[in-house]
Amino acid sequence: MNSVCVFCGSHKGKKPEYLDAAAKLGSLLADRKIRLVYGGSDVGLMGMTAKNCLEQGGEVTGVMPRKLADMEIAHPYLTDLRIVNSMHERKALMAELADGFISLPGGIGTLEETFEMFTWNQLGIHSKPVGLLNIDGFFDPLLKFLEQVVDQGFMQAAHLEMLLIDSSESGLLDRLTTYQPLTVSKWADKEENRIGN
Repeated sequence: MNSVCVFCGSHKGKKPEYLDAAAKLGSLLADRKIRLVYGGSDVGLMGMTAKNCLEQGGEVTGVMPRKLADMEIAHPYLTDLRIVNSMHERKALMAELADGFISLPGGIGTLEETFEMFTWNQLGIHSKPVGLLNIDGFFDPLLKFLEQVVDQGFMQAAHLEMLLIDSSESGLLDRLTTYQPLTVSKWADKEENRIGN
């Protein structure tokens, strides 16, 4: 694994554990010589992850839409900053540049990015690992909801197992590194779900 895309909040959040996790993950990526790919900002958990990766001698590629860069929230010291025209281009380029994805706590943007990569994995558009760094149980309510999605027949249990969960930075990175893609069809039984004319 040569590069990992990190999705996380542009805010610090209310618990110091969130910033600590972002700092540890940034340092760990640098120590393991894994390039950090992220949204390019110098604020919140995003900024902390990049800061610590850079301080430990790591390589960091930021991908940011021009509109956000013009608002002067782009990190000024990145190894590589790619400016794109839209959020769609941003996600596509980050997906192209990364060998795997880790999500830290964050808001709607973090969840949206995570679910897009998870969906692409489920559909077989890519076979890259997607993981949640579950700091202090932040993602527990989301995971409970996903279990409900499976329970109600909207997703196969095998697809939920594709989503890697760990509360440890090194543990999650180890799991991404050893991930073996599952080959499970999106539909357990397409005919059972077909709506007749």
